[in-house]
Order: sequence, then C-alpha cells, then structure tokens
Amino acid sequence: MSEDTITPQVEEIAPKKKSKRKIILIISFLLLLIVSGYVYYQYYFVYSEGTRVGILYKFSKKGTFFKTYEGEMVLPGIKSTGSAAGLSTNRFQFSVSDSELAKKLMESQGMELELHYSNYNNSLPWRGDNYSEEEGQYVVDKLIKVKDENPNGYGL
Repeated sequence: MSEDTITPQVEEIAPKKKSKRKIILIISFLLLLIVSGYVYYQYYFVYSEGTRVGILYKFSKKGTFFKTYEGEMVLPGIKSTGSAAGLSTNRFQFSVSDSELAKKLMESQGMELELHYSNYNNSLPWRGDNYSEEEGQYVVDKLIKVKDENPNGYGL
C-alpha cells in the first residue's frame, strides 16, 4: 500500500469522530438543561404567595441535621375532616428561615398576626419541615402586623 491510499482514510475518520463528539455534547447539554429546569420548578419555583391571618400558638426550632424554625397558626373558621367525626380547626403550618423574624415570632406566640408567605412545590430539608397535609412547603418571610396583642387572653 502506498502512502497516498492510507492518508485519505485517516482524514475521513477524523470528521466522523468530531461530529459524534459534538452530538454527544449537545445531547448532554440538553439533558443538563432539562434536569436543571425540573429541579428549579420542583424546589425553588414559588407556586404562590400571599398573607394569612391567625393566632400563632406554636413556634419552635427543631430538626435532626438542619435546625429550622417551625410554626403553626390557628386560622378563623373550621373545616371538614372528611371522617365521621366531622370538623376541626384550620391550621397553617409553616417554616421560617430568617432568624430575626423567628425571634419576633417567638415573642408573639398567642397573638393574632398577619404573615406573608411563599409556597414552594416541594420541600428542601434546610428550608424546613414537609407537612403531609399541606400542598408544597410554606415559608414565612415577613411579619406584616400584630393585629391584636391578646385577642382571647392567651389567644386560645
């Protein structure tokens, strides 16, 4: 075999390798983009935000690995539980990530408060607890106002 017949074969193989690498790189980038979009939507996208008014009756710092602030408010009205027993109170369970806000809420237990929250599709362990009866995860980020310092004595 002469040198001329070997050279064209090598030149034909090199472009095929480059195009395969390019296709693999593009597919990998697209998969990374899709997975990143999915993770963002599931864990960082704010599904809804708003305010809730109620009496704060439980607030604590808890967690095994990630210590987070967790609270619970009793909202006005009652709801059906779907069982034969019938009715129960409306409860709003939430997490707080800001320690200054947590300190204010800790001092406001038993008071009627208006809180601003963000609702995420799913929970992250460092952002707070996952409450099974709630859809997604509620994170309170602002204390709007203390409506009544002692609505019913101790708020209950």
